[in-house]
Amino acid sequence: MFRQALALCLALAAPGVAAEEPLSADAFEALSEGRTLHFTLDDLPFGSEQYVPGRRSVWRTPDGACETGTWTPRGDAICFTYEMTSDAQCWRFTRSGDRITASYVENGVPFPGAVLLDRIDDAPLNCPGPRVGS
Repeated sequence: MFRQALALCLALAAPGVAAEEPLSADAFEALSEGRTLHFTLDDLPFGSEQYVPGRRSVWRTPDGACETGTWTPRGDAICFTYEMTSDAQCWRFTRSGDRITASYVENGVPFPGAVLLDRIDDAPLNCPGPRVGS
């Protein structure tokens, strides 16, 4: 369901970003590890993800639901697998100056539209509950 909703949101989003060089796995890890990245889609909160050592993460949706996961590189994409889903969700992160975007990728093909990295901070996510933790 998440994938279908995401595909619809991205299809309705602004046209894709110009061809940019994807971040390598090492560059993505240097950018994210020990930090929390906050994303927007069409200027609305899309979610936040806290990255911890070992290529692990905690994803928090705008409504406050949290899920732990791991990430791995696959080609020029970063793929996330979360505890409640069996299929990897892949994103191509690109940088243009200070702007970082993420485009959803399926079968090696990015969807139109992009999620923008809104900000980065060092604050942990507020994810209370028995399922979430390091």
